[in-house]
Amino acid sequence: MKIIFLLLSAIFCISFSQSPKKSIDNQKNRRIERNINTQWTFNYFPEETAGKGYELPGYDDSKWPAISLPHTWNTYETTGEFLNFPGNAEGSDNPYWWMGWGWYRKHFLINSDYADRKVFIEFEGVQKYCKIWLNGKYLGDHKSPDSSFDFDITGYVEPGKDNVLAVAVNNRKTESGKPLAKEESSDVYGGLCSNVRIVFKDNLYIPMQGSSIHEGGTSIITQPCSGKEGIVNVLTWVKNDNLQKKNCTLQTTILDAEDNLVQVIKSEASINPGQFYKFDQTSKSIKDPHMWSAENPYMYKVYSCVIDGKEAVDAYTSCRGFRFTREGDTTMVLKSPGVLNIVDDVFLKNMSRDSVIAQQGIASGRPAKITLNGSQQKIVADRGSVSIITADVVDSSGNHVYGANTNIKWKISGPAKLIGPAVYESDITRHHQTDGIWYLEMPVSNVIRSTGKPGRIHVSVSASGLASGSFDIIAEGYKPDNSVILEPVLDDEGRAPVVRLALKSNRLDEIPIEIMMTSENFRLKPSDKSEYSRIIGEYILKNNRSVDPVSVEFKTLVDLFASQLVNNNGRLIADDYNFNADNYNTCRLISGYINSTKLPLPFKEGLKKYYANAIILQGSEKDTGEEMNWLNWIPSGGTVVFVQNGNAVNNIKGVIYTKNKDLAGIISLVYPGFVKFSREAKERALIFISKMNPFVHVTSTSEQNRESDKNIISNVSFTAEEGQPILIPLLKFIAE
Repeated sequence: MKIIFLLLSAIFCISFSQSPKKSIDNQKNRRIERNINTQWTFNYFPEETAGKGYELPGYDDSKWPAISLPHTWNTYETTGEFLNFPGNAEGSDNPYWWMGWGWYRKHFLINSDYADRKVFIEFEGVQKYCKIWLNGKYLGDHKSPDSSFDFDITGYVEPGKDNVLAVAVNNRKTESGKPLAKEESSDVYGGLCSNVRIVFKDNLYIPMQGSSIHEGGTSIITQPCSGKEGIVNVLTWVKNDNLQKKNCTLQTTILDAEDNLVQVIKSEASINPGQFYKFDQTSKSIKDPHMWSAENPYMYKVYSCVIDGKEAVDAYTSCRGFRFTREGDTTMVLKSPGVLNIVDDVFLKNMSRDSVIAQQGIASGRPAKITLNGSQQKIVADRGSVSIITADVVDSSGNHVYGANTNIKWKISGPAKLIGPAVYESDITRHHQTDGIWYLEMPVSNVIRSTGKPGRIHVSVSASGLASGSFDIIAEGYKPDNSVILEPVLDDEGRAPVVRLALKSNRLDEIPIEIMMTSENFRLKPSDKSEYSRIIGEYILKNNRSVDPVSVEFKTLVDLFASQLVNNNGRLIADDYNFNADNYNTCRLISGYINSTKLPLPFKEGLKKYYANAIILQGSEKDTGEEMNWLNWIPSGGTVVFVQNGNAVNNIKGVIYTKNKDLAGIISLVYPGFVKFSREAKERALIFISKMNPFVHVTSTSEQNRESDKNIISNVSFTAEEGQPILIPLLKFIAE
């Protein structure tokens, strides 16, 4: 028979009112715990050090974002970008979000009826180093990200008045300001990453284990048992902050996973003023214990009650408990997933093959519509409430379409906001763009967060040529318990997002409208694609006189609408019509700019086809200003080359035709001297020309191919798309 040792931990966080059944004696005690995870404000300062006035009670934080805990500033929600690790902060391209300080502020009021209690502020976890102030007075610091800690704020808090808690957090620094050692930097989510609570206690109490000023530890040490019987050893510390000695009893109750009473242990002690006293209690043999396993993770609970005379003055329930394991079972107890990593986890899955639905032997038809589902249909109206929304592409019968990777746009209305990006793109249409969000294939997910107000949240996802999908969530209001602690409710009005470094957008806010929006839903009789093309084309031209019916953009849009009507049995709702019409208008703006350039005409026509496909057919979210800057960057003049097979007809004057798809070979066809360029000059030319041409595709190559192909530079190959124009600039732009 082995003994199981249990140290009452810092994370024994469930209040007394949440656990034992009525069979346990001394249910009332003087401990009161209240989480204060809501109604915080936050801001981030990349180069500021702690102590810039943000800790002062009178500091105006009315412009800071309102947030709930747990919180980190290292995810897309704050940064607006996906940082290129976790695991090693040294690998960041941009140290902006890793070297500065995150500041948190919280207002609260304590009921004067509890002015006679000791008051503690407890932190379950902060990443990594923090400094804490209350009402402008410095409480202290903490530098271990893996442990909980507390401060006795009895002499700092002002009952009946507004109190201001300020916390400065840095996840790369020690208290001396030096960077943490590399092995200490593996966790990258800086912030208040767990619960913060205020705890009222009697002067005779169980202190929070884990703080450096307390004895004891934070771990639970277990030993395997035979399975027939087990013994539990419980170590509990009790502190006496009374002015006189206290003779007290510690009553420890062991409960099973269903809160049934297993055993009660009682010990008495005399504790001097100011003394930490360690109770060391050993249970009687527990017969036929429930054994823990990964398949059946059965956990026992421990409830400790401190009794002063006949009064229960403090009680503590373990939210972690203990387990009985068999000899040789070394399986670890996995921690519950936190909300801090939700966004990162969702997008890692979006970009992973693990997200693809397993083949079920069902043959799907053509993509017809988007479906949405959510992790929950009801959430609490609190900024800490989040929900995962998943979008999929299905055929007209509702079957998942394998390999679908259309570009999609998310919209949300009601009391919530998107945590992730509003636009997802596959890498098909992203030629010269390096930012943005990409994924492999459907299904994909996004995350929403409540704004703290009740109401209906409507999420919709649209894509070119597909019927849009929607999902509704109800944010339910709740009445907080303000009997002990009052937390002023923060309004979002006037608050601005965290200021961050970002590329200046050149997006043009006003897109000229050639096709007007509509409020009509289309429900046509079943027909074929040609008939739908005629009907929808006539409708567009009748209601939009300035539309050019021979333009590539118009033909592309009509073909898209006709396909959508075929796939959805003649149905096209107004929102989907407007979504695609908006993409058409954007495309026409870029097309007009292409016409104004001095690029060769065949290349201009190719660019128009490229944008029509990318924006109208694929639904790519193009920044019009950025695209115009790119078009300005392409040198005027040059030679246009088409790659074609032997059956194609050469009929464009001034254009060169070839069967060679290799870009280096195409350049050599225009400039024979290119073969004599140095390796470095060839590499510069290939990269430069590939960025000019959306129909040149750059792909990674294997080591074997690199050895056999001398034209391959820097582990990539440059291949021209068949049947599309490739512009080779004037020699002066690529000469050595």
